[in-house]
Amino acid sequence: MKQSISLNAKLRWPDVKDHYIILHDGHVIGNVHRSGDSWSWSISIPMGLPDWSSGNASSLHDGIKALGNAWAGILKSTSAERLQRAWDLERAAEARNIRLDSNTS
Repeated sequence: MKQSISLNAKLRWPDVKDHYIILHDGHVIGNVHRSGDSWSWSISIPMGLPDWSSGNASSLHDGIKALGNAWAGILKSTSAERLQRAWDLERAAEARNIRLDSNTS
């Protein structure tokens, strides 16, 4: 039986209605955005990714679906330990950005 995954999409910026970030389990895993007449999608987590982790789709819905299918492939082919290292790196980068931003006021 195929296991389903839960993705959430939200606007990257409130005033830009054609650029979405995609989240899984509280982590930003990629984005979908309008690119001319199509929608570009890509997985973007801090680790090496295969060529099939990005692409184009004819609609926002199809872009999110394609990203979800690619993400399912990443989850299937990536060990839990490797994914945890990516999340740890993501967390460290976020902490560094917060510290840098707080020092520039």
